[in-house]
Amino acid sequence: MTLHKILPAMLLALAAGACDKDGGMLTTPGAGETTIESSGKDIVLSIEHLQDLALTVYWNENGDITLSDPKVEAPDNAVSNTVQFATTETFASVYEQPVTPGVYYAQFTHQELNNITARLGIEGGSTSPLFVRVKSSIGPNVEPRYSNAKEFSVTTYFIDMSTAKYLDASRGETGRTLVSQNLDGVYTGFIGAGAWENWWLQEGDNTVWGNLGEDGQSFFISSDASSWNFWYPGQSGCYYTTVDTRHGWWSALFIENLTVSGDLSGEMEYTRQANQWTLTVNVPAAGTYKLSVAGKALLYNTDTTADGPAVEQTAGFGGSAAALTFGSAAQPVSVDLSAGETAIVLDLSDPRGWTLGAGDAPVIPAVPQQLYFSGLVNWDGFDDTLTLTDADNLRYGGAHYINSEWGYRVYTEPDWNAAYKGADDATPLAGTLIAADSEGNVPAPAAGLYVMDFNMKDLTYTLTEIRTLGWAGVNDDWSVRPLTQSADNPEVWTLEFEKTAETPWGTKLIVNDDWNLFFGRGDEQGILYLRTDSSANGFEGDNELAAGRTYILTVDLGKQTYTFTEK
Repeated sequence: MTLHKILPAMLLALAAGACDKDGGMLTTPGAGETTIESSGKDIVLSIEHLQDLALTVYWNENGDITLSDPKVEAPDNAVSNTVQFATTETFASVYEQPVTPGVYYAQFTHQELNNITARLGIEGGSTSPLFVRVKSSIGPNVEPRYSNAKEFSVTTYFIDMSTAKYLDASRGETGRTLVSQNLDGVYTGFIGAGAWENWWLQEGDNTVWGNLGEDGQSFFISSDASSWNFWYPGQSGCYYTTVDTRHGWWSALFIENLTVSGDLSGEMEYTRQANQWTLTVNVPAAGTYKLSVAGKALLYNTDTTADGPAVEQTAGFGGSAAALTFGSAAQPVSVDLSAGETAIVLDLSDPRGWTLGAGDAPVIPAVPQQLYFSGLVNWDGFDDTLTLTDADNLRYGGAHYINSEWGYRVYTEPDWNAAYKGADDATPLAGTLIAADSEGNVPAPAAGLYVMDFNMKDLTYTLTEIRTLGWAGVNDDWSVRPLTQSADNPEVWTLEFEKTAETPWGTKLIVNDDWNLFFGRGDEQGILYLRTDSSANGFEGDNELAAGRTYILTVDLGKQTYTFTEK
């Protein structure tokens, strides 16, 4: 383990390109050339010392900046500094690390420096030259000045940058990946995504990417803490997804349809959960068939937004049946088929290789749209339900008033035999579920109204007592307006409001002033979905209301519905 320090004496010669009122230029006097000094030149990075310091770069302050006009004062921290890394002394391709204004050093751990070398294209487990310098600038219209470059020999450790993990909105693993075929920071693959699905991308070096975090910039990417998660457009289906971490953008090519032509023909059907397209055919005789697969597509990228309008394109496959290629046009592919009825399957589930051949059409079990409860207040039946909010993770959400002495049970269908109870770790507000093959229930909290979030894939649950409910976004006003709880039914809330303007982003029902716990967009108007990520979309419907009139919003959290009524 080694610690290296670069000691530059920064002497800048900068010119500020701002015009005074008489048309003259304000300038900073020149100074001598910047130099870097350092002891030692070998840096050996170790995976066993990830958080230990490997390199420190520091320099003296940039000096007192004075302007040619003595009546004008230079701003504090006027000079911005950036540490640059490159593999050649020409710095033709660089990685840059900005430095906070007023800070005159930068430190890099073994993990951070190894990540930087990977982005420069240095192979893991190799030894390579590494050049470091400091760029100093006083403004975007002024040519920057550079220190001299210091050369090191850096030995790296291996990181698999060939794949990147597709994370869900909460940054949880999904098992899906995108692939960088050329190890160049460009990741591609087909993703079966739901409408407005939120996600992140995590590289092998643990860098997590989202979009830029600015309105209208949804296809520019960032790994900064201020980034937002990615989201797909409002169509559920098959998206050819590209994320370019080198140049800072991503794109989503929505495959509207695919058709088989050639020796056999027909329109394919897409199964999102399996990420496969299929066509059932009756093969007249066993043999090799020439098939072309092509269709229409809609491109969403930096020239569009997720709302569109998208760029219409064609899409098609070529190559071989065992190693398909993808592009704007189809090429015939030879496929061996047996006689009789069979399914032609285009399998896009593995981003490392797509295939076309005979197989079985995927059978996706129907997912129940409701989760049922008994015992929340009484055991008279299964009237209390939660709505399916995430089919892939069997997640159900909503809210109910609970007043139960002995606890309650959960049912995957309205059948007393389809019951779940709390496991040994179960508490009134969180825990694990197990099949109720014996006595026992889910322990009930104190009487009150609760948000109920149940994951039947992981068999876990969380409850949150609802203290307040507020409405945000109406008339494009994002202040939170409090709703009034009904005295007759604690699950029903109301709010009177005047419609005055368009609501471009939908509205949200905020629970307990927590923007990560709200009711937002459902699959259809009038239906609320529980959301646990602030980036998720709100619900719509108020734009159909006439401006200048007064309405009452009525929310039934128990039924997960909302209505607007003119007063």
